[in-house]
Amino acid sequence: MDLFLSKFKFAYKYIINSIGFYPTLISLFFFVLALFMLYFEALGLSNALKDNMQFMIITNGATARLILSSITTGIISLTVFSFTMVMLVLNQASANFTPRVIPGLISYKSNQRVLGLYLGVLIYTLVIMVNIRSEYFGNKLPGFAIFLAMCLTIVCLAFFVYFIHSISQSIQIESILESIFGVTRDKLLQEIKSDTDAGLPNIFGDQTDWHMLDSPETGYIQNLDKESVLELCRQHDVVLYFDQPLGSFLIKGIPFARTNKPIDTLEGFIEKLFGYMSFYREERPDVNYIFGFKHIAESAVKALSPGINDPGTAIKAIDYLTALFALRMELTDEKVLYDKDGAGRIRFDHETFEDLYTLTLSPIRLYGKSSSVIVLRLLYLLKSLLHKVKPYPHLNGILYREAQLLIHDADASILNPGDRQKIRSMLEELNKMNVLDKSLPLLEVSE
Repeated sequence: MDLFLSKFKFAYKYIINSIGFYPTLISLFFFVLALFMLYFEALGLSNALKDNMQFMIITNGATARLILSSITTGIISLTVFSFTMVMLVLNQASANFTPRVIPGLISYKSNQRVLGLYLGVLIYTLVIMVNIRSEYFGNKLPGFAIFLAMCLTIVCLAFFVYFIHSISQSIQIESILESIFGVTRDKLLQEIKSDTDAGLPNIFGDQTDWHMLDSPETGYIQNLDKESVLELCRQHDVVLYFDQPLGSFLIKGIPFARTNKPIDTLEGFIEKLFGYMSFYREERPDVNYIFGFKHIAESAVKALSPGINDPGTAIKAIDYLTALFALRMELTDEKVLYDKDGAGRIRFDHETFEDLYTLTLSPIRLYGKSSSVIVLRLLYLLKSLLHKVKPYPHLNGILYREAQLLIHDADASILNPGDRQKIRSMLEELNKMNVLDKSLPLLEVSE
């Protein structure tokens, strides 16, 4: 039962992020609405309204067919055009930014609802059209249902204008970066909120004699059903340690975790464990905050490429990364999960601050090392983090080493004396803060 529930949870998360989720639900709603309208028409709805609201009731069969045919043709055209625009937006986003942002664009609920409205009205109209002059109706024509189809068509036209505005906004890099930043920040805040352990239990101390578990599958481990895995560990009375953080790539036959003692039914344990784990290719920031860092960094690198040449976008990406790194400082590099009895059962490492800093900023530093604007922005990122690093002294060395790499590249790539002087002035400001253990080296400026 637990395995079924875990599979259902993972499938649910996948389905709700699909581009067809809301269109399917809305289409079903309009199909049911059409059936209800036909039911009330059979009870004489149009006849009851005919005397008092004649303008709402269609009584001519040729007019009814013309109206419904026009609605059907128009909605199909709107739907095709809208889907075409979505595909063009996704293609442009993949070419200009990074392919990893596509799942986020697809999951925009507003666009899905508009497309669902088109499909739903189309299905409603088709169902009503089939019942024109059916012998089942005393009035022969479902007049009010046809009038409702006309009203829904006007609503579709209004939402088409909204869709054009929405799709033009969603393709802008500012909107994409802000969306990724918001999702990543929320996920990071969730991790910080749950990261309440000051230290690790002693049971996780020495792992040299622990028993290795080999992966039976190849793929990225994106998520796991924590409650089910905790219960599995409690039933076998073992402590589970993941060698790699979530989001890592597992290879079949290679150890991925270890337990504090041997398990008699090891194959069954691993089979159940992988049943509670989620493997898929999409990198979604709402599942793992590391993906949000990567998407923003990749957008910055793409903007710095010669084909795009958009340093303004790179600067905005660095600003968002500054805010995210300031939050990441509050998170420890490991996480411990406890079962319902309060026993520590699972530990897995977060991506360390140093690894995340290097993974995210090294490509930006490499592609932007010859631009004084990018170098100054990266130094400003460092300055912002130095204002917040005092409660986390273990990060001082990391920030110093990364700053050294940035200075080394800037010293070799930036030759203009004026630009070098600006960078030197920023470095002097950083040294005056007296936060780092050692002063940063200054660039030499020729007279």
